[in-house]
Amino acid sequence: MKYYESHEDAYRRIEKENIASWDEFRKEAESFETFGLKESLVIALDRVKPASDARILEFGCGTGPASCFLAKQGYRVDGFDISPTAIEIARKNAEHRGLDIRYSVGDICSIPEAMFDTYDIIIDGHCMHCITYDSDRRAALANVFRLLKNGGYFIVETMSIEDTSQWPYEGRIDDQGIVWSEVKENYPYEKVKFEDKYWICTRRILNNSDLENELKDAGFLIEYSEITAEEENEYMTDFRAICRKTE
Repeated sequence: MKYYESHEDAYRRIEKENIASWDEFRKEAESFETFGLKESLVIALDRVKPASDARILEFGCGTGPASCFLAKQGYRVDGFDISPTAIEIARKNAEHRGLDIRYSVGDICSIPEAMFDTYDIIIDGHCMHCITYDSDRRAALANVFRLLKNGGYFIVETMSIEDTSQWPYEGRIDDQGIVWSEVKENYPYEKVKFEDKYWICTRRILNNSDLENELKDAGFLIEYSEITAEEENEYMTDFRAICRKTE
């Protein structure tokens, strides 16, 4: 199984503990409605000013806090995630709130040609930094580009770091920005062995210029971007961008 599928284990714990969202599970939000992506999403929507019935797709939707927020605004929302458990919880969260959201299990790196229609807006639900290999990232961005209508917008917020030598957390980060965590030999997801230990890559944290170049190489026009510093660590930032698909 691919390394990023390991999120399923965390969502099973979320389900077992009867928690509504990833941010609540990580103690990063007080409630389902106060999800971490909300601020940047509100800013982006204010800039894009989508039609009241715009079709929006969120990939990496998790248990659906952002998708539910969008559906409450009247947008037609689809969401998908690699984790079947996350999608099961997301459907329950939407049903509990009386919201009509089409959820499905899917992998942004390998979407079948006929899986989805095209969208006015596609949102990265904090997914891109969980896609680490170059080939996977190129495939993900190519699929986003394909699924957008001409003139449509890709809204992204992802972790970034300018100096990998200043990595402040557990695990290790290499010079490509890939974060590695040590695992046991029998770990069921894709892993590698070096220094006589087994490791799984968990994130890809690029610097801001590399992130911009990656989006441009995928064919997007970056209409707006900003860098916001993390409160807890001066070396970590969030890269936010609003990108448009041009003909």
